[in-house]
Formats: sequence, structure tokens, C-alpha cells
Amino acid sequence: MKHLLLRLSELDARAGDELRVIGFFDALLQNGADLDRLLIEAARLAECPVGVSVPGLGVRRRVSADGGTPNGPADPDARKLGLANGGEVWIERRGPAYPIDAMLIERFAIACAAVLGRRDPGPAFGDPALVELVLSAAVDEAGRCRALKLLGLRPDRPVQVFAVAGDASGLGGRAARLGELHGVVVSGPPWPDALASTSSRVGVSPRVPSASAARAWHQARTALRFAGPGELWGRVVHWERLGGFALLAEHLPYEAAGGSPDVAALDRLAEGANGESVLATLDAFAASDSIRRTAARLYIHRTSVAARLARAESELGFPVQSAQGRARLTLALTLRRLGEHPSAGEIRRGA
Repeated sequence: MKHLLLRLSELDARAGDELRVIGFFDALLQNGADLDRLLIEAARLAECPVGVSVPGLGVRRRVSADGGTPNGPADPDARKLGLANGGEVWIERRGPAYPIDAMLIERFAIACAAVLGRRDPGPAFGDPALVELVLSAAVDEAGRCRALKLLGLRPDRPVQVFAVAGDASGLGGRAARLGELHGVVVSGPPWPDALASTSSRVGVSPRVPSASAARAWHQARTALRFAGPGELWGRVVHWERLGGFALLAEHLPYEAAGGSPDVAALDRLAEGANGESVLATLDAFAASDSIRRTAARLYIHRTSVAARLARAESELGFPVQSAQGRARLTLALTLRRLGEHPSAGEIRRGA
């Protein structure tokens, strides 16, 4: 092979490099590299972010040249190559393409197809019993490791857990319906694009060792209670961004959340004329810090915002534009949201 490479290099300077690319990916496959390792090594070889997406298998990965997760969405001008199973791989190289890019993406696609082909994908939504074992607090570490392996996930990699109310397809990982929710276990680099585009309510746990998956499931369900329409919390809520509000959700009984007089006042506003518009304005105002920014978020005139705030203040009984008033409004809106959704311990979860 060494003499062949030298001879090919004399005939075509790129031929030797292209054969080295082939050998590089062949060696990864022969050594049993999984999908995460394959992407990390491919990104290092390419010296730019690479990615793979196979919606039918719930696979979405993107890795930067340093082995981490790139910031922001994928480059829309990335060089892409389709896979036979309906997915695609891509290389996000900025500037001129390298001479070996064509061979690199071709062998990258072949290697991804080979790795995905040797996985047992199971049902499209994963095996509910295995996902339940991974997320159950009653399962020991050995049982959780076996379940992760059967799901095609590596027990030595951190996991992130999503609690989803609604459609969980397109979020990657392994998912199954558990009670009234979908539980999703994600290993490897996170995929922020999928969370940004989902229309479902989603609670997201921190990335934790796989041994802590049960706790992560609890955290994800706690975060889910805050998720909903509006800008104050949004449809996708990360537990680690809740701070002290997580304690509020953990320890406040479900029935007690609506007992505040301020929440009762919000309910009266909701039941009145244009109630949804008034509450949407209060939500946007709590998420911003001025009438001007609120108007820009809602695409309405500032006078309309001021009129709705004045109407709300007359019902609430306190000014919402002061620092204390905005904090009180934020708490009232949050308590109302928590009163709409059961706590993590009260959700029928099957795990």
C-alpha cells in the first residue's frame, strides 16, 4: 500500500490523500467506532463542523473540529450528501473547498451508513420498556447500563433527558410514551435546532452521567411545568435555567398554585373581553423591560400595550411597571402556569 500511495502521488498529487481518507474511515469502522466517535474523528479530519441527520432513526448529530458542539444552527450552505435511508451528512467548511472534500464526504457518508446499519434501531420510537428502565429510579446502575446498550446508547457517555407533552418526533435520541408524556433519552452532542423548531412543550434536563438518568427525568418533568405559549418561559424550558423557581415547582402543591389572589385576578382578566390578548401582553411585558420592547415583540402599537397594562393594573391592584410590580407579575404568571400542569410527582409517568 505504501508503494501504491507513492506511485499514485506521482501521477496525481491528490490521489494519495484520497486513499488516506479511505483508509482513515475504514480503520474507524474496523475498530468498531460508534456514531459519536465517527463524527468527532471526521470533524477533526475535516477541520470544520460535520453533521448527520436521519429522521427515520431519530438520529441528529453535529460536531465541531474540536470535538464539541458548534454554536448556533447548521450552516445553510454546508456541503451535503444524501444517505440511502433518507438521511444526509454534511461538512460545514467556510471558504473554498479542500481538494479532498468530495472524497471525505463520500467516505463519511459510507461510514455513517455502516454504523447506523449495524445498530438495532428497534421501533421508530424506541423500545418503551427499555426507555422506562433507563429513566426509572427503581433500576440499579447495571440494569440501566444494559438498557442503554440495548437502545444503542453508550453507558459511559452523558445523557440528556427531555419530557415532552405532544409530538416528540424529530428530537433525536430514544423516545417512548410514558404515561401522559414522552420521555426522550439523548446521548452525544445535543441538537439545539430540533428544540428550536418543535411545536411541543418540552422540559430539558442538564447533561448528566447515565447513572443519574432517573433524576434527570424528574428534572425534565419539573421544567415541563413551566413550558407553554408566550415569551416569559417559552415552549422549551431548561431545568438549569430555572434557578430558585425549580424549588417553587418542587415544593408547592399542585392545587395550591392557583390559590394566590394575583392568580385569581389573572383568571378574571383571561375570562374578560380580549382576555387572551391582555395575558399575552402581560407575559411579553414580564419577559422584557419596557412598553416599547413589549410592543415590538407583539407587533402592536405602544398605546395598545399601555392600555392593556392599565386594564390589568386595575384588576390586579398593583402597578406592573415598577421593579417590584414586574417581579410580582412574573411570580403570578408563573404560579398560574404551574397550576395548569401537575408536578413531576403527580404526572402519571409509567417510570
